[in-house]
Amino acid sequence: MATRDENLATVRRIREELTGLLAGMDYCLDWKDADNWCAREVLCHLVDTPEGGIGSVIAGVLGGTRDEVTILPDANNMTPERVAADIGEALAGPLGILQTAEDAIAAASDADFMDRTAMAHLPHREVHEVRTAQAFIDGLERHWGEHLNQLRVIRESLGV
Repeated sequence: MATRDENLATVRRIREELTGLLAGMDYCLDWKDADNWCAREVLCHLVDTPEGGIGSVIAGVLGGTRDEVTILPDANNMTPERVAADIGEALAGPLGILQTAEDAIAAASDADFMDRTAMAHLPHREVHEVRTAQAFIDGLERHWGEHLNQLRVIRESLGV
């Protein structure tokens, strides 16, 4: 079981990786090859998967105010406003989500990560299961890690 300090370190590492990967990419947020998302699409996806962001899910589960979560995967969640956003605006959403997660984790006890739970629904995958707060934190690490890898590939493709 991860401790509060370990979970905080995870969120902080993800924030550092995200900001590091996007450094200098302001001119190419929308570059993509035919088969993959651009950096902007990745950021928009992270903001709204799950709806309202994983930070609010973690905060709600740890705070005892959220007992159900529906996760609809694989949507890029682009809107006209997001298409027009500069890199600072595009990055603000994911950074806010990570801050919400960090604040909730900082206020929790080590026991809360395993004791606090919510029902997770992934209807497109026919998954309906009880998950601990720790499982949602682990999901943040896994899911965001996958998309950080996407951003890494975009950076490398562009030679940034």
